[in-house]
Amino acid sequence: MASQGLSAGMRLDRALSFSLAAGVALLLIVGVIYATANGTQRITSDAVSLHSADEALRSSSVARAQIAIAVHASTVDQQFGSDSSEAIEFAIGEADRSLEDFASALQSLTSEGATNSDLVAVANDFVATGHETVTALESDQIDAARELMSVTLADQFTRLVDGLVDRRESLADAVASADTRLGRMGDAAGFLVAFLLPVAVILTHRILARRHARRSALESRLEAERRVSIAREEFIASASHELRTPLTSITGLAMLLEEHPAIAEDESSHELLQLIVSESLDLARMVDDLLTSARLDVGALSYSFEDVEVSSELREITESMHRVGMSVTVDCFPAHIRADRVRLRQVFRNLLSNASRYGGESIRVEGRKDQKTYVCSVIDNGDGVSNQVAEQLFQKFAHKGRDTALPGSVGLGLSIVQALAQGMGGSVRYERIGGETHFIVRLPLTDWTGGMPEEPVNTTIEGAPVLVGGRT
Repeated sequence: MASQGLSAGMRLDRALSFSLAAGVALLLIVGVIYATANGTQRITSDAVSLHSADEALRSSSVARAQIAIAVHASTVDQQFGSDSSEAIEFAIGEADRSLEDFASALQSLTSEGATNSDLVAVANDFVATGHETVTALESDQIDAARELMSVTLADQFTRLVDGLVDRRESLADAVASADTRLGRMGDAAGFLVAFLLPVAVILTHRILARRHARRSALESRLEAERRVSIAREEFIASASHELRTPLTSITGLAMLLEEHPAIAEDESSHELLQLIVSESLDLARMVDDLLTSARLDVGALSYSFEDVEVSSELREITESMHRVGMSVTVDCFPAHIRADRVRLRQVFRNLLSNASRYGGESIRVEGRKDQKTYVCSVIDNGDGVSNQVAEQLFQKFAHKGRDTALPGSVGLGLSIVQALAQGMGGSVRYERIGGETHFIVRLPLTDWTGGMPEEPVNTTIEGAPVLVGGRT
């Protein structure tokens, strides 16, 4: 037992020693890297300043030489009546450009902290005197220009060159010193890297092996989840198909019975058939929502885009509502949008069903063009929802702030509306305007208008034959 305790203590000591050594080595490497980076940055900064100093010397020398050429040529023309205007003009242009280059180089030196106040003052005086000399030449004040150039500018140039040479030499010494230090640190870093390389290889191998194992496990889980998602989609698709077949039969037979004279004369039978049709349509809509939601979850929902005349589509959608006693007013400008016809109908069926189930008694649909989009609003005079619920309104299973869906709904309608609208390049939002609830859908317009009139089409659906005509 004592030997086991001693062995465990030795292993603990070795692990602690290794950890401490690794920590110290890491600190040394980090310190060397930091010092190297800092030295490199300093060398770069000093090298940039050195280049700026050289540029300032070059441009100041060129400026003084060009000004001297221009003054000399002007003096010769004045004394001998010759014409050197072209050479003078060229020299003045070169002097102006050189003075601008000098001012730029001086600004760089100042921003890099490589100047002092005396050097800046001399440089500014030199630039000012240079421009003053050029101005005197351009004004044919040859004597004044010669006086400025030979006395003032010459003295300023001498002091400026002395200052710039001193700065350049100090910067060159700083670059050389930093380069030497950087070389020593590079040697130290090379030794540390060579010493710790085997340890780093071993640790890297272990880390990569563990990461590979985790990745394999993650891939296995993802594959399992993918298979579950595929199985779920296949199940929902199969179940939806099996539900649609009897629903279609029930709805069709109920509509046929509703048109039978004997049923039409019996008010109670007619109401029962209307209830059957209404519930069948709601159930069909919920089945479509379930299938659409499943396909959205796995990214398998596809769209078939075409040019759709939106006002006629809305009329057809609302006309199908009169069998269930829904009253809807449609006031839409004709326009063509780029959309999937089936998904477009699903969007507005869900919005109208939502308005009928949870909104007020008055429901209307308004549509208009707004630049490159078509704005269609489903409006009801209901009480709306609270601000807290409105923030979650387009999430799944959000109903009046409750966790479960209300009767007659699976809690997917508005979330599917948002997903389908975005999938068709549009958007949907909820607003309360003038005491009414507005669900506003935006969809992209197509370039082709089909020659449709720019007048709204007004339609009222009130559980009776469709009325198309004036504004209600």
